Amino acid sequence: MRTILVQIPHDQIELFFTDESLEGIHQLGNIIWNPHHRPFTEQELCEHIQGVDTVITTWRSAPISEEVLKHADQLKLIAHMAGSVKPILPTLDVYRRGIRVLNSNYAIGVSVSESVLALILALGHKIIPVNKEMGTGRNAKSAIYETYELRGRTVGLIGLGMVAREVIKLLQPFGVKLLGCDPFVSAEQAQEWNVELKSLHEVIAESHIVSLHAPKVPETYQMIGHKELSLLRDGALLINTARGDLIDEAALIEELRKKRFYAGLDVFIVEPLSADSELRHMDNVIVRPHLAGVNPDSRLRIGTLMVQELQQFYSNGPLRFEVKESQLAIMT
Repeated sequence: MRTILVQIPHDQIELFFTDESLEGIHQLGNIIWNPHHRPFTEQELCEHIQGVDTVITTWRSAPISEEVLKHADQLKLIAHMAGSVKPILPTLDVYRRGIRVLNSNYAIGVSVSESVLALILALGHKIIPVNKEMGTGRNAKSAIYETYELRGRTVGLIGLGMVAREVIKLLQPFGVKLLGCDPFVSAEQAQEWNVELKSLHEVIAESHIVSLHAPKVPETYQMIGHKELSLLRDGALLINTARGDLIDEAALIEELRKKRFYAGLDVFIVEPLSADSELRHMDNVIVRPHLAGVNPDSRLRIGTLMVQELQQFYSNGPLRFEVKESQLAIMT
């Protein structure tokens, strides 16, 4: 009988699993639950992983290190119930051993895409400044608070991965023109998504709204600097729900002081965002503490989709969320 080891802390199980998905995972084999209200240590993971077919990980789980692999004599699958698998894969030996890897980017990406749309609409309709003005007892019905419609705008997507493609779906009713920049996407793929491929600078200069979806890799470090920010048209919206390292934050603050464009930011170079950051107090900025992808709905979606994926794996069916070694280099 196969054995599945779940690293999720015991007090978080109900955050990820519905009654139905719990029943589904129990039908797959013998389940070893983490009894602690904290992640396993590396030593504890080594002690539990012998004879295990599948290990389920999440945020802050003990990584599948070389030491852990020495004890993983039966391991066939790592199922990561969180976003990036990089924190739990400090060694690529898992692939050398034929161990397959799953992640939950799609389950999280659905929520991130909604956050992108929410930030676009909140900035365009000036929801926060209008609410603040109304709270003072004054009437916010003036020209400076008039809305900036999304309908018919040009939206530029920097990176055309899974989240960006979910954003594309949400934007369809608004009749926007879509521009994209992604060196790993072919013209044929872009055409399927109704996206016109252009260079980074062309996308920024020609878009009313620019949304960042590139991975955190050396090539994308501070890819948005003074030059790129200067290309944004007056009144543009800049959205970043990907990684803070994509933007030169000092340059961004300097440009935002000019009040020439607006920004919706969910990620920062250093997190949490410092209490004295100027970004917290700018009228043309919405800041959020890296909340775009994780909420009660997305956690339960993670559990449901992962159980379905495990069922596919054990029945030799096609997998939707497998992470191949070749994909790691371009993943966040």
